[in-house]
Amino acid sequence: MAEFDIKSIIKGFDKIIKLTSVGSPPKVPPPLIYIGVPRRTGLSATKIASNIISRKSEAGLPVGTLPSGAVSPDEIMERIRIEEIIKALHEDAVITVTLAPGITLTAAGANGGGPVSVIGSTIVFAMGYGIIQ
Repeated sequence: MAEFDIKSIIKGFDKIIKLTSVGSPPKVPPPLIYIGVPRRTGLSATKIASNIISRKSEAGLPVGTLPSGAVSPDEIMERIRIEEIIKALHEDAVITVTLAPGITLTAAGANGGGPVSVIGSTIVFAMGYGIIQ
């Protein structure tokens, strides 16, 4: 039976913990998000299911109607599965957005003394919500 050195095990865990940058997505510039996201079509269960079904042949699985001419129950189930996933994303997902302090703002208003203009910046974090479409 092999003996383990506790120090070498701890060093191994330390190395694993230091791998924080592995798999982190690149940051997307805010102007690109602002311009690009409205052009997206949104999630489509039909499109996703069609893409998955069309790729079944890559796994060596039959695609298309059955020899009897009926639609494959597997393909029907794939469509139902994706519809339920999209439904859950639309109805149950929560997207929280945080805005950092320091966002420039301007405001205008009036009081008894006349018009009032304000130029400044936010001083606290703000939170908002969004929806998946």
